[in-house]
Amino acid sequence: MPDANATSVLAVYDRPEEFKDVLESRFPDIAFGYATSPGNVEDALAAANPEIVFSIKHPGFPGPAHIPIISYPSVKWLQVGGSGYEDFLGWDATRITLTNCAGVLSRFLAETVTGALLMLNGNFLTYVKQQKEKVWRQHGFQPLRDQTLLIVGVGAVGGCVADNAKALGMRVLGTRRSKTPHASVDEMHVPEALPDLLGRADVISLHVRLNEETTHLIDRQAIANMKADSILINTARGPLVEESALIDGLRSGHLRAAYLDVFDTEPLPADSPLWHIDNLFITPHMADSVSGWARRFAIFFADNLDRWLADEPLLNVVEG
Repeated sequence: MPDANATSVLAVYDRPEEFKDVLESRFPDIAFGYATSPGNVEDALAAANPEIVFSIKHPGFPGPAHIPIISYPSVKWLQVGGSGYEDFLGWDATRITLTNCAGVLSRFLAETVTGALLMLNGNFLTYVKQQKEKVWRQHGFQPLRDQTLLIVGVGAVGGCVADNAKALGMRVLGTRRSKTPHASVDEMHVPEALPDLLGRADVISLHVRLNEETTHLIDRQAIANMKADSILINTARGPLVEESALIDGLRSGHLRAAYLDVFDTEPLPADSPLWHIDNLFITPHMADSVSGWARRFAIFFADNLDRWLADEPLLNVVEG
């Protein structure tokens, strides 16, 4: 069983005051170090010589700054804040156990997706424009009940989106590699079935990881295969969608609307044509930015650290 007194932990995040009390009060015998800027990660690793690293990336402390962690020889366990671990691909899984926080913010991200779905389906973008122009004009809408939602990637987030959709009376189709059933998904399919499913859905919501297979998963052909007047939602990773093809699909009217929280380039450049699409709703990569999100990650990490010290299996281990 690991000895807490001999355990060194480095937290890599620029605002550790948001959760230091959680870690230091629960583990008073552990030596915690903090790397608080992208430029001092390597120095902090050398100073702490940590066995364990808790790493949270965000726009102010981007992923590339965290990469030195996986090459530092003392590190045995890397806990990633959030679900994404793209910056650590290629880590030595025989030396470092990698865990993530998948599921911690899933319910909150699903709230954002559901809110966007209600807004787009209810023509709220049109009403916002009319309000600015002082135009009084009513528009009918189709109720979500009995519409079909396709969830591409029924994992932690996709499952929560499915729960919300079923509560609204929607029919839910889903894809996942294991094809394991989900209580709120009426039909579960393997990812390879996606081309045949696109034309059946009124709304498509993306919740898969970004890799070679999923880059431009929604390309020009996929958009052509989508049902006319359908809605696309992407809160996962920007490059899942071919942006130029989406622009054409929205401008032509083939797609009724779309919601993007993630983009090929972030921040979204001021000269991007996406800013000027009337039937596109944009948010700045904040779909799961619930208050206290970093602290929620730290609580999950602390629970996992309890398991580490008790020599119990860790939660959310990522396969190398």
